[in-house]
Amino acid sequence: MQLDDLLSNLIKQDWIRALIRKSEVYLVGGSVRDIFLNKKSKDIDIVVDGLSINKILDILQLYGNANVEGESFAVIKFRPDNQKEIIDIAVPRIDRKIGKGHKGFEVITNEVNIEDDLKRRDFTVNSIAVNIDTGEILDPFDGISDINNKLIKATNLQTFSDDALRILRGIQFAARFGFDIDHKTLRMMKKDSHLIKEITGERILDELMKIIHKEGDTQIALNLIHETNVDKALFDKKMLKYDKGFENLDEISFFYMLGLIGDQNPAEFYKNKLKGKVEIEKAIETLDQILTLWPRFHENEDKRYLVFKAIKKSPLIINVTILPKDFDDIILNMRMNKIPMKSSDIQINGEDIILIGNIKEGPEIGLFLEKIYRDALMNKFNWKNRNNSIDYLENLLS
Repeated sequence: MQLDDLLSNLIKQDWIRALIRKSEVYLVGGSVRDIFLNKKSKDIDIVVDGLSINKILDILQLYGNANVEGESFAVIKFRPDNQKEIIDIAVPRIDRKIGKGHKGFEVITNEVNIEDDLKRRDFTVNSIAVNIDTGEILDPFDGISDINNKLIKATNLQTFSDDALRILRGIQFAARFGFDIDHKTLRMMKKDSHLIKEITGERILDELMKIIHKEGDTQIALNLIHETNVDKALFDKKMLKYDKGFENLDEISFFYMLGLIGDQNPAEFYKNKLKGKVEIEKAIETLDQILTLWPRFHENEDKRYLVFKAIKKSPLIINVTILPKDFDDIILNMRMNKIPMKSSDIQINGEDIILIGNIKEGPEIGLFLEKIYRDALMNKFNWKNRNNSIDYLENLLS
C-alpha cells in the first residue's frame, strides 16, 4: 500500500525519529488525500503536536536547513541534508477571522491540538491525518468516505466562508478530481461568492492555474464558475455558459475563453484583473487577433503569413489547442521544416537588403522583407540555402 511505503520511508529519516521522540508527528492535508486517491504527491506536509516552533527548529537545524516562514510564524520550510525537496512542517493552529481579505486572520497556536487543526481545514478530503509513528488514521470528518464517494464537502460550514479563497479551491478540486460538490457546500459557495472580490487577482490566478497545471477538467471549472456565481464577482455580470467542448484547454485557451464568455477583452481581463504574466497576456492577445482575422483570409499565402507574424509576436501560440485546423496544419509544416517558422530560418535578412540594394529607408526595407517572407512561406526560392537566397534577393532588388 502506498501509505505504508511512505510511512516506512519517513520513519527511516533521522529528523523524523528525533521529532517523534519528543512529540506526536502527523502526515496531513493533500499528501494524505492523494494517497487515498492513488495519486502521486510531491508535497509532504507534516504537523508536529506537542512542541513549540522554536523547539522544532532546534531539532531540525541539526539535520538540515530550517526556516520559519509566513506571517503566522507557524510553518517551517525544511530541507533535510542531501535532499532537494522542501518539506512543510507546522504546529497545530486555528485561524480566527478578524478582518476582510486573506490577511484578515489571527493565527492561534497556543493550546491547539491536531484535532483542532483538522477542523479548521477547508474540505473533509483535506482534513485527514496519519500518525507517522503508529500509522493511526485520524479522520474525524469522514474525509475518506467522501473521497470514495467523490464528494467535495466543507469541513466546517460555520467557518467555511471566513476565507473566500475556499470557494475557488472547491472549484479547483472538483475540476482536478472529477468530484461533485456537496449540495450544502455548493449553496454556501453561491451565497458567499461575492466575497471573491476581496481576493487579489494573483491569488485567484494561482487557484485557476492549479486546474491547468494539475490536469484538471477545464469544462468543469467553467461550469462551476458559472453555477457558483463566481462569474458575477469576476465580471460584475453572469457569463455565457457552454456545457461542453472546453474539457482540456491549455493555459492560454482557458483564460481566453474565460474572458470571452465573461464579455471581457480576454487579454485585458488577464492582465488587469488577474495580474498575470506578460508573455501569457501577449499570447492571449495574439490568439484573439488570429481568431478574429482568420475567417477573412482565403488565400494560403495570407494564412501562412498570419501564422508567421503571430509566432513572431508570441512563440507560445504554437501550443494553443483552440486554433483552426488549417492553422494547426501550417504549424505542423513549420515544425517539419517544410516552410519557415521564424525569420532566422530564412538565409537572408534586412542587412542583406541594405548591402545588396543600397536601401536605407526603414519602410522600404519592411516592404521587401514582407515580400521575402511571403515568398519563402510559399517556397518560391530555396530559403534554407544561403547562395540560392542571395540570388533570389538580387533578382528581387533588380
